[in-house]
Amino acid sequence: MFFRKSPDKVQENRPASDDSLEELRKLLMGPMQERFDQMQQLLKMLENQELQAEEVSQILPEAILMRSSRDKQIVKAMEPITEQAIEASIQRDPRVLVSLFVPVMLPAIRKAIGTMIKEMIETFSATLEHGMSFRGLRWRYEAFKTKKPFGEVALLHSLVYQVEQIFLIHRETGLVLLSEVSKDTVVVQDADMVSGMLSAIQDFVRDSFGATQDDSIENMQFGDRSIWIEQTQYLIFAAVVWGNAPTELRKVLKETLNTIHFEHLDNIRNFDGNTAPFESAKHHLLACMKSQHKERERHPVIFWTVISLLCILIGWWSFFTIRDHIRWTNYLEKLQNEPGIVVAETEKRSGKHYVYGLRDSLASDPENMLYDAKIDPEKVHFKWELYHSSHPEFMVRRIKKILNPPDTVRFYYKDGTLRVEGIAPRQWIIDSKKLVEAIPGVVRYKNEKVVVLEQKQIEALKEQIEKTFFFFDAISTKVKVGQEKALAQLANEIMELVRLTRMFNKTIRIDIIGHTDSVGTEERNSLISQKRADEVFSLLTAYGAEPELFTKKGVASKEPIKEEKTEKDREANRCVNLKVVISDKENIK
Repeated sequence: MFFRKSPDKVQENRPASDDSLEELRKLLMGPMQERFDQMQQLLKMLENQELQAEEVSQILPEAILMRSSRDKQIVKAMEPITEQAIEASIQRDPRVLVSLFVPVMLPAIRKAIGTMIKEMIETFSATLEHGMSFRGLRWRYEAFKTKKPFGEVALLHSLVYQVEQIFLIHRETGLVLLSEVSKDTVVVQDADMVSGMLSAIQDFVRDSFGATQDDSIENMQFGDRSIWIEQTQYLIFAAVVWGNAPTELRKVLKETLNTIHFEHLDNIRNFDGNTAPFESAKHHLLACMKSQHKERERHPVIFWTVISLLCILIGWWSFFTIRDHIRWTNYLEKLQNEPGIVVAETEKRSGKHYVYGLRDSLASDPENMLYDAKIDPEKVHFKWELYHSSHPEFMVRRIKKILNPPDTVRFYYKDGTLRVEGIAPRQWIIDSKKLVEAIPGVVRYKNEKVVVLEQKQIEALKEQIEKTFFFFDAISTKVKVGQEKALAQLANEIMELVRLTRMFNKTIRIDIIGHTDSVGTEERNSLISQKRADEVFSLLTAYGAEPELFTKKGVASKEPIKEEKTEKDREANRCVNLKVVISDKENIK
């Protein structure tokens, strides 16, 4: 149910209702109102830059630390800003950074210079080594004695000065525009490193001694090397020089620098880091790569000519003297080892050799031996006494000369015993036994191994006769045609055998045996074989053989020459052969 109030009552209750609404609004909109108020306050802060910077400064360090611990994005973002800041600082006043870096870089610079010098000296040692000449050996000994590298000693003796390396540097930026190295320098120093080192040293000197920007170092000395420096408004010209260079070198460096300066003035003023336009000035740097070597000491020509001639004469005389001495020594040694020669004494007088001693007539001729030794016979005189050497070689030669043996006989002589071997005729054996008793030096004579030649001949003839066969046709008792020459030769062999056997008082009997094949009766074959033996007997006696030497018999087919299997075997059994019987009644020694 609703009741309508009167206007007067409404007016009386209005203040109380406003408060209630306000409370209700706070209850409903309270949390949102607080956030709205915070947003209003934050908006005012953003609009106020001073307040914003103050607030960011409170959280910036922690934010950078948190971000850098997460990844490297903060580093990448700060790189270009940092580079631009450093570049701007250098363009404004480079001395600020120099004053900061000098305490840190100065020890490193000193170390770099020491390392560079050490490396340069070591490389000289490698480049200057040469053949094993007398001068090189002398320098090596000096290096060993002074504990210095060989290259340093060699340079000290052979070089007055040398420009080893040249740098053309942009003065404002410190960048190397051109550099050149001597061909004798093995290790090339980094041009940018050297440029940075020189710039740092010059800045350090200016800051330490209060020098102006136009003041600069003109010379730096380290050991046997120095750096000569020339400058213009835009360029620095630095030369690394070994040794003691003349003052004219500085004039050359200055003129070269001025020439490059004027030729490339536009490139220098507009330099943006590109060094390519300066390559055309390289020939100016090459003209500054100068060096000077020590001149060799010259000795008088006549002095060295005389020394050379004396050395040649002494060498020539020594060579021939030593050669002749060696030849004579070898000749005497060979002469003393020669059988039948005994050298008793030698001497040298007036450039000639005299030899005294004993010589066998069978020994080699000493004068002929001189030619083999390449010695002039006119410079050697011999005086020999004859004697008979007991050397086995000479004893055998004397024995052969006396006994005149056949070629089939060999002699061996040792300690008075003469031993004979081989084959010799019976008469020579008898005669040699008598003659050897009269030979001086022969005490014993042994000829047991000498074979009598005639005995060997008897055995050979006997074997030859028994190997001879005469063949017949079937049932025939006549020797086949064509065997007449064999019959004549057999008769001669029989007569020679008889002669030899009678020489030794031996008797001989020759059996003539006839054979047949197995065809036919035994009685008929016996008759045919006997007639065949008679036929050969009559032919041999006709050729001059003595009849009383022979016996004849026919054995038919009882003693076949071959076992009959073929017709050829039967032909071989139709034959006559001989058997020699020698009665050895006496042996000859």
